[in-house]
Amino acid sequence: MKDGGLRSTFRTRFRSWQWTSVETAGTASGVPDSEFCTPSGVQGWIEFKQTGIYRVNIRPFQVAWLMRRCRYGGNAWIAVRRVPQSKKENGRDELWLMSGSQAQALFETGLNSVYATMWEGGEGIWNWQEIEDILRGLRS
Repeated sequence: MKDGGLRSTFRTRFRSWQWTSVETAGTASGVPDSEFCTPSGVQGWIEFKQTGIYRVNIRPFQVAWLMRRCRYGGNAWIAVRRVPQSKKENGRDELWLMSGSQAQALFETGLNSVYATMWEGGEGIWNWQEIEDILRGLRS
């Protein structure tokens, strides 16, 4: 899975939100995987990614879309699941959540250079209340 199962995980964790999967390959390049709207009317976009290293495969059209949306004041995010393959880091199942405004830095130099919030331990341990608050604009 290119998204590390994050699309279905977020839908399950935030099941009261309205979710729309977006696949625009031939019509509008770079649009994120999912659009959401909370019961209180907060709308946003999330691009889901998975990696085993600190580099993330994000395409230039995705970078451009996310950067522009954030420049215009939109609510756009990148969620990256990093599951290291090395024995040294065994068991570190991380979720990195960052504003879409970090897309260029993510593209150029990977996770080590972005301003993001990161949780370790897997979906059962990640702080879902904090994740919700960030996506709804209640925390930065």
